[in-house]
Amino acid sequence: MKRWLGHGGVLLALLLFGCGGTGDQSSPALAGEAIKGLTLATATVSSLATAEAYVATLESSDRATLAVRLDGRVARLLVRAGERVENGQLLAIIADHGATEQRREAEAALAGARNGAAAAEARLRLAEQTEARYRRLFEREALTAQEFDRVRAELEEARQHLAGARSAIARAGAARDGADVVLAHSQITAPYAGVVVALLVKEGGTVFPGAPLLTLDRAGRTLARADLPESLAGRIALGGAFTVEIPALGRELMGTVRELIPAADPASRTLQVKIELATDESLPAGLFARVRPHDGDRVALLIPAAALVRRGQLDGLYVVEEGILRYRLVRTGRVVGERVEILSGLRPGEVLVVDGAGRTKHGARVEN
Repeated sequence: MKRWLGHGGVLLALLLFGCGGTGDQSSPALAGEAIKGLTLATATVSSLATAEAYVATLESSDRATLAVRLDGRVARLLVRAGERVENGQLLAIIADHGATEQRREAEAALAGARNGAAAAEARLRLAEQTEARYRRLFEREALTAQEFDRVRAELEEARQHLAGARSAIARAGAARDGADVVLAHSQITAPYAGVVVALLVKEGGTVFPGAPLLTLDRAGRTLARADLPESLAGRIALGGAFTVEIPALGRELMGTVRELIPAADPASRTLQVKIELATDESLPAGLFARVRPHDGDRVALLIPAAALVRRGQLDGLYVVEEGILRYRLVRTGRVVGERVEILSGLRPGEVLVVDGAGRTKHGARVEN
């Protein structure tokens, strides 16, 4: 019985020895194994803003929705969404609204009124000449007062007729000008230089007064609109400096507070600010951004996010020590674009793998 227990103890020891491990999160590479083609970099410190970042959205300094001012049909759309336009450029034409016929009628009425006025002027000249002759005869007592009164009445009638003809010219001119205004409304032009954000109608569609046609963003400096916590109410002022990060473009710009709503939203406990970016180029509206009050910088150790190797809930990276790859756990901090702050586990000056970490092995040699 003791002999069997002895053999069992030896067998158990062998099993424990075979199942034993070092506890490393990555298995060591085979002795002498080398990995080529890795991109290495030296860890260096960089400046990092101390203030917290807040979500923002890029928007134009001025956005307008152009609407129709008459009823008709969309005859032509001369622009497309995303197209840049100049101030006064023709964007769309509205047709089939009767303004052309109204102008034609007004023009005909104006021509008739002018002809009537010309005839009235000729009649007035004749009446004035007749009145002058009859006045001389009346002064020589060669004419009765009744005959002279009749001639003067004809002169006054001619004057009234000319005044009526001139009033008809004014009315016809006003009708033509009104038709011209309506025709001008049928041609939709850009009120300023900008970018067409969206077309809200299609060619051939019927429109009515007030119907939206298109949305236009003004060209020029872009704003970042953000809702900041009310705790910052005493720290934010017009002209205050902000750092604006735009991840989609991989850019970081400076900006200043252009608009500040002094009253906080009681539902979200936030106050809205609009930050004008320090660039004259037009950036795409609607992009996601992060804004941060410019309160100064601090020194931080930043590495490319691609260098991190996540295993479970732990973050690590591969460090090169005397030509050998060593997997090391690290504690991360803030994410800044495509870089990650390392709080512990890495020292400045150490060499790490920044590209190709997915095929590295703990304990392997590095060959480049």
